[in-house]
Amino acid sequence: MQVEIDFRDVIEADLPGLDWTGGPAHQLYVATTLDATYAGDVELVVGEAGGWRLVAFGGVDFRTWTDAGRLWMLIVDDAWRNLGVGTALIGALEDRVRARGLTRARLHVEHDNPQARQLYEQLGYRAIGEQTDSWPNDAGGTTTVAVTLMEHALS
Repeated sequence: MQVEIDFRDVIEADLPGLDWTGGPAHQLYVATTLDATYAGDVELVVGEAGGWRLVAFGGVDFRTWTDAGRLWMLIVDDAWRNLGVGTALIGALEDRVRARGLTRARLHVEHDNPQARQLYEQLGYRAIGEQTDSWPNDAGGTTTVAVTLMEHALS
């Protein structure tokens, strides 16, 4: 059986259906980031299966670099992993980058996520640097992790 995944813009009504993407701090961050979509600085995308089930989520931030879109918050529901949904999500986000006239996409991959790094490399991303990334956590603090910055030239 094949299920069609449609990628579309996130709307406010989607937020409760994205509770599987992270805890309360992440949910608040996603809701706040949705506001940035109205200004055109960010694009948030969901993958919807069967017209009702949200199975993938990610965004492109156009504020980080002037020459590239930053893909971030990439996640596929556990039950939908290893089915090509992640590849399709990245493709949908890269389309958003191209639509802005940019020819490069960049993303961070955490050092403790070799499966994601392998996928990104298979899709043409190459490591261009090491740095840290951080975000608010549910304990009221900040989580900071080592990441590899990867880049892909879009055709």
